[in-house]
Amino acid sequence: MSKLNNKGITIIEAIVTITVLLMGILVLVRLFPIALQIGRSAEQATIATNLAQAKIEEVFSTDYYNISVGTIETRQRMSSDISNPFYWYEREAIVEYVDGNLNTSVVDLGIKKIIVNTYWKSALLSLDKNVQLTLLISEK
Repeated sequence: MSKLNNKGITIIEAIVTITVLLMGILVLVRLFPIALQIGRSAEQATIATNLAQAKIEEVFSTDYYNISVGTIETRQRMSSDISNPFYWYEREAIVEYVDGNLNTSVVDLGIKKIIVNTYWKSALLSLDKNVQLTLLISEK
């Protein structure tokens, strides 16, 4: 009986192995741009939330009676300089009177609602996005 020499691999095995490896690498390479866009989109949402939070804190630091009702900041760009990263964000702030059930009221019943909206165009699919923060302030 003759023994078969099973040392090494055949050319077919090598081609199949290389093909499988190349397909895996190709899938990974195609996922990188998508992962970068998702990361950029999350970064944009964080910046927008921080911009809205900054306005909320600015209004909150004001005395209740000095907070005027209505649009306190019209929708506008956060910067007029295109090289500034905040140029791509817009923000608006509105203050309303609300009643005990949090419905909009025309008279001051001791509660004001501050609504801050921040808008931007998402890096992911170029969608228009916005974040809204709301704060209730009562008389002291």
